[in-house]
Amino acid sequence: MLDRIREGSQSFIVKAILVLIALTFALAGIGGYITNQPEPSVAVVNGEEITRVEFDRAVENERARQQEQFGDFYATLAADPGFNQQLRQQVLDDLINQKLVELYSRDAGLRVSDEQVKAAIREISAFQVAGQFDNTSYQMTLSGLGYTPDGFAELMRRDLARTQLLQAMVESEFALPSEAAAVQRLVNQKRSGAYATFELDQYIDAVEVTDAELEQWYQENQQRFNVAEQVKVEFVQLDADVVAESVEIDESVVREWYDNNQSRYQTDDRYRFAHILIEGEGEAAEQEAQEVLTKLTEGADFAELAAEYSDDIFTAETGGDLDFIEPGTMDPAFDEAAFALTEVGEISGVVSTSFGYHIIKLTDIEEGSSTSFEEVRDEIVAEMRQDQVKQAYYELQQKVSALAFDIPDTLQPVAEETAVSVRQSDWFNRNTAPSALNHPAVLEQVFNRDFIDEGLNSDLIEVNDKQAVVVRVVDYQPASVKSLDEVRAQVLDNVRTEKAQAAAREDAEALAAQLRNGESVTTELTALDAVDRRNTEVPRAVIRSLFEQAVPAADSVQVAVTELSSGAIAVVQLTSVTAGEVDETMQAQMAEQLTNSFTQQNYGAFIEALRNEADIEIRLDARGNATE
Repeated sequence: MLDRIREGSQSFIVKAILVLIALTFALAGIGGYITNQPEPSVAVVNGEEITRVEFDRAVENERARQQEQFGDFYATLAADPGFNQQLRQQVLDDLINQKLVELYSRDAGLRVSDEQVKAAIREISAFQVAGQFDNTSYQMTLSGLGYTPDGFAELMRRDLARTQLLQAMVESEFALPSEAAAVQRLVNQKRSGAYATFELDQYIDAVEVTDAELEQWYQENQQRFNVAEQVKVEFVQLDADVVAESVEIDESVVREWYDNNQSRYQTDDRYRFAHILIEGEGEAAEQEAQEVLTKLTEGADFAELAAEYSDDIFTAETGGDLDFIEPGTMDPAFDEAAFALTEVGEISGVVSTSFGYHIIKLTDIEEGSSTSFEEVRDEIVAEMRQDQVKQAYYELQQKVSALAFDIPDTLQPVAEETAVSVRQSDWFNRNTAPSALNHPAVLEQVFNRDFIDEGLNSDLIEVNDKQAVVVRVVDYQPASVKSLDEVRAQVLDNVRTEKAQAAAREDAEALAAQLRNGESVTTELTALDAVDRRNTEVPRAVIRSLFEQAVPAADSVQVAVTELSSGAIAVVQLTSVTAGEVDETMQAQMAEQLTNSFTQQNYGAFIEALRNEADIEIRLDARGNATE
């Protein structure tokens, strides 16, 4: 089953859908499975909660994914509050959809085999070392957080059942060769006809506009001239990157730090073990372990006995191999017995632990190593620089905050006592704020009427991890509507344009009627001879109109009137249609595109149906705060 899933997941549409319905830990992290602490919820779906922890982790994972996708351009996107709000909403929608599919899978009774669960667990990156499943990481994570392997496997089983459902939807779609051919014939279709344009310049000079018409148009379109409330502010901006430019690292301090922390750059000897686990606490389990030990002392192969007797399903098939482990990572009794072994090939006696009875074999010893100063010098400098920048930035924040508070009606003392300059903005509203102030918390502050009336400095407002501002409103203009006198030229231009368009459309409709009736016309038409949808020499609106019209009956034409992007009016005549050719080399690609389209439609309809029938409670406001 999983092999089929991997094979199917290589297509574009499968990847697109599986991004939305990936295993829960891919969005929420392993912690979503291995914590029993009750968490605030951001949504409740049919009585089951989506926790705040799941949501926050999903947001961070999506940000990381987009940062990898967009590279340096992501910083520009992330600075836009609207972008961040849209990202958070999309993540919440995805988590809700994911929960709905999970519940549907459970109610449908879908089941997953033990072998599928084992294979999926082995592929979780959190349990892998160097690309291979690491039983030590697996056991440590589950044991340290209070989960048994069986309990975690059951959670995985439910997730796989959900994925199985959606994979079945993906693989059930197909496109017939005749459908692919029909689409090719449609896409490659060519059409002939003619068109004529009625430019506004031909009418605009003849248009007469009265004061009453201006007044009427202004009253009907007054919302176009709304002026949002605006402020002028003075502010100081703190930037950690600017602080970093003044930080210098003393080379002697770097060397001294290395000498005092050499243990960080040395590795101890590493020991690799294999084990045979007999689960249970009674005499029967201990006796079975003793029997296995006896066989080993008689010369039996350890790996073969592990495969036959060990109850550790993940290591039994690899000869009981536990890979390299460090002291303190396993059960204390296990650690004591394992690290008492000194020679490769040496085998312990029967060791009793909370997991059962173990027989342990030392299979390899890897000598430790030491990393030289030259190899880690740049890493140490980077860490020191980061620490000093953080400290300097924190101290600057504290100093600016104190100065802005002590003398609250000006920011000049801040400029005098620090290297930060005071800046003054032009007029701006909530949608035109300069980039340094374009943040929800800043905008909420500067457009707060009490804050405006006080005219005092704000508290330090953190815009992100590296930037913060202190602001003070120096002038304010309430929301208003521009008077007709202020916008008379603009109103006049709009009225004249509309009247010119109406006159042009009237002439265009008259020409269209003549063409439909087969009458001779004096207007010159530009011929369209077998043009396709991709034609760029003809106005786009004309091509669109040409291909939107129905195929004309024999000995007749189709005619439509459309508006061009310039505002001009066009009459478009369709006289004949030629079916497109089918390119056999494109059939497979077209069939795949159709299948992908069908899958998207099917998945979208499925999710829409689930959401329509579901009881969904959103507990997040527009700013991402819980509303409970």
